[in-house]
Amino acid sequence: MGKINLKANLVSPDEILNIDISGIKTSNKIVYKENNITVTILIQNNRIEMNRTCNEYKINLVFDEYKKTISNYQVFGMPKTFDLETKTKKLIIKENIIELEYELEGNNFKYSIEWEDL
Repeated sequence: MGKINLKANLVSPDEILNIDISGIKTSNKIVYKENNITVTILIQNNRIEMNRTCNEYKINLVFDEYKKTISNYQVFGMPKTFDLETKTKKLIIKENIIELEYELEGNNFKYSIEWEDL
């Protein structure tokens, strides 16, 4: 496990979020805190799984380039988990960069993360 400095950028229909923060990276996993949300990114061959967890909810997003996948959204205190259709339009995984463009329930998003070892 190694400490990293990372810059993440999320563009959604409602906002643009820029993050410059420290995190932890193993061979195929990145973990960082975004305010009160813990973000875990699991990097696989041409596939990314992103978990975003806080006190109120947990969302598991699955990205597989040019494919539709089912992501899950759970609001704590509610018995039902909601399935969300996710369509990955672009997925680039490089040594220290991930770029995503995806559609989640009809809304378009762009996400990128770049990191360097500390």
